[in-house]
Amino acid sequence: MGNDVRPGAVVEQMRGLSMQSSGRPDFDDGTINPKEQHKREIITQLQSLGTNAIPPLVKGLNDANAQMRRNAALVLLTLAGAYEEEQPSPEKVNIRGAMPALIKALADRDGDVRSWAAQALGEIGSDAKAAVSALVNLLKNSDEGSRNSSCIALGNIGPAARDALPTLKNALKDPSRDVRQFARRAIEQIEKRPPMGFY
Repeated sequence: MGNDVRPGAVVEQMRGLSMQSSGRPDFDDGTINPKEQHKREIITQLQSLGTNAIPPLVKGLNDANAQMRRNAALVLLTLAGAYEEEQPSPEKVNIRGAMPALIKALADRDGDVRSWAAQALGEIGSDAKAAVSALVNLLKNSDEGSRNSSCIALGNIGPAARDALPTLKNALKDPSRDVRQFARRAIEQIEKRPPMGFY
C-alpha cells in the first residue's frame, strides 16, 4: 500500500459496519464472506498506517454514532495486539496517543465502548497509570461487562495500578462469579504473586 492512503478515509469505511468479527471469514461453501473480508482489509490498512491511524480513531471515539464509537474502541484494542485471536499476530501499534480519549470513553453511555476502551488501556500496560482512577470508577459500574473489563485492564497495568487494590479486593464480593475471578487475577498481577487459583 502506498503512502497516499488517508487514515481518516480508512476509518470512515467502518461507518455502517460492526467491526466485531463474526468468527466466520468464509461461507459454508468455502467462498469468502465479502463483509468479513472488507473488515479485515480495514484492520490491515490501519495496522500498516501505525500511529498515523490514531488521530482518526480518536475522532471515531467521539463520534455521535454509538456503532462508530464501538468500532473505534475495538480497533484500538485490536491494533494494540488483542482481541482478534484468529488472525496472525502483526506488529503491535503504539496506541498511547489515544489514552486521553480512551479514558474519557470509560464513561461512554454504551457498554461495549466502555469495555473495549478499558481493555485497550490495559494493552498499554504500566504506561496507562493515569487511567487507574477512571478504571476504579468503572469497576463500580452496574454493567457486569464493564466491571470485568476494568479488572482485566487493571491487571494488565500491573503494579502501577496498586491504588486500585482496595476496590479490587472489594470486588472479590461481587455478585458475579466472573467479576470475582477477574478481580482475583488482577490482584495477583498487581501484587505479582503466584496464582491463588480459580474458584
